[in-house]
Order: sequence, then structure tokens, then C-alpha cells
Amino acid sequence: MKPGMKLTILLISGVIIWGSIFFAIGCSNNPKERARSVAEKSLLACVDCPETVRIKAVSKPDSVFGRDYVTQDEQMNIAMAMLKINQKVMAETDNMENINLENREMTELMERQMSALSVLRSLVRFDDLKKKEQKPFNGWKVKIEYEAQSESGKPYRSEYWFILDKDATCVVNSFEIPLL
Repeated sequence: MKPGMKLTILLISGVIIWGSIFFAIGCSNNPKERARSVAEKSLLACVDCPETVRIKAVSKPDSVFGRDYVTQDEQMNIAMAMLKINQKVMAETDNMENINLENREMTELMERQMSALSVLRSLVRFDDLKKKEQKPFNGWKVKIEYEAQSESGKPYRSEYWFILDKDATCVVNSFEIPLL
């Protein structure tokens, strides 16, 4: 492959993906339908190798109230997923004693896990745990489970969360949760 060919393909793919997103937004009148469509198209814009993405499941768009994007049940599910990944990393690195930096699959998994934990820490709000007041509706949440390949060609499985505005026209926040 010629040196500039990969960049050209990525640029053309980006234009097609974003053009499709704006087309889908303009054609759909129902924000729930639009939220799902925008999330699916945004996923392809977020991953390293969009041509390898295989979508396994897409959640129904769920209402978001205030800045509390992640419910307590979802926090527990994410924590359990991170625990499983941590156990795998610890087992394969002999409790971080024998880290092989050339094992791209493991280092990529560790990078995705650290990124997910950082996002989760920023989303969890401890000051509002006792307050149960209803916050105003301000958007939609869509989760997409998928399989893809990393830039190094290693397969991985993840769940990408997309938080969209009220009209489901743009992504306000997004983050990835690695899965085993």
C-alpha cells in the first residue's frame, strides 16, 4: 500500500461517515430513532479500524436526566467488567511482575481499561447520592456492544456509550468499556 493511500482512505471514510450522520439526522423525525442511528455512525468514527467493526447489540435509547449518565446499577456492571479485566491482566502479568510491553493485545487492553476507569470516575457524582430530586430531561443514552480489531490487528470486544443531546443530533459525551 502506498504511504499516502491509508491516509486518503481514512479521510474519505471520515467524510462518508460524517455525511451519513448528518443525512440520517435530517431524515429522521423521531429523536429515539435518530439517537440510535447517530450512535451507530459515531461508533465507526471513534474506532481505529472502522472496517473491522461488527456490531453485536445496540440498546434502546434511554433518557438522560441532568449529568447523571450512569445509574448505580450500570456503575456496578461496569465495575464488575473492570474487575474481570483486572483479574485477566493480573493473571497474565504475574501480578504486574512480568509485564511484556511487546504483548500488544495486553497493553491495548490495559490502556482501554485505564481510560474507562478514568471516565467512570469523572461521571460518578458522590455529592448527589442522598439527593433524589428529579433533574430535567436533557438527552439520550445509547450503548453499542461490538467487536473490532485494533491498529495492530488484534481482535477486541467493547461496549461504547454515547450520550446525545435532547434532539439526538449530536454526541455530547462518549466512552468505551472494554469487555472480555
